[in-house]
Amino acid sequence: MPYILCCILILVMLLITFIYILLYQRNKYLSKILDIQNEASDYADKCLYYLKENTELQKTLQKYQEEKISNLEFLEIYGERIKYNPIYKGKRALVGDYMATSYNITKTVLQSLGFSVDVVNTYEDVVKKIKYGEHYDIIFSNNIYRHGTGADCLTELRNLPNFSTPVVILTVTADKRDYFVDKIGFDDYVVKPISQEKIIPILNKLLKN
Repeated sequence: MPYILCCILILVMLLITFIYILLYQRNKYLSKILDIQNEASDYADKCLYYLKENTELQKTLQKYQEEKISNLEFLEIYGERIKYNPIYKGKRALVGDYMATSYNITKTVLQSLGFSVDVVNTYEDVVKKIKYGEHYDIIFSNNIYRHGTGADCLTELRNLPNFSTPVVILTVTADKRDYFVDKIGFDDYVVKPISQEKIIPILNKLLKN
């Protein structure tokens, strides 16, 4: 009888070991499949990004618009005239904002200072621009997006490898430097709508080179 119990015990132990090995191999296999799926998803996302954002036609149109601007003495936006003063010619700025009125003013003011400006409407697209190799001298992020916040944007940007681009928060809330700069960690903040007078001191500080 003890012999039979011993055999049964050995068989049970062997069965448990076999099941454990199967589960281990299964989890290892599933983990590998998940990694492949994530890589494929990231690659597909990257391909879609380049198809959407980096076409030669888009670059040609942007260059044409910048050449037109460089021949103007003033830029106009919503009835306001802004003097063309390209002290930052050759610099690139990325603006994240979903409100057309707001980002059009921001874009025009930056263009009046010589910036080449790209605009995206979600903080995820701000992150994708940097993640997939676009270089900007400065980033302006709205405080609120339809899905997420400027703080979310900053967190994801700072988690990217070798990210060092200054990020300025755009907000309608005044007297919040302690919160946005000291607590959240933005490089600076500006109250919308921006103007040359508001933005030049910030640019001079953040873009010393």
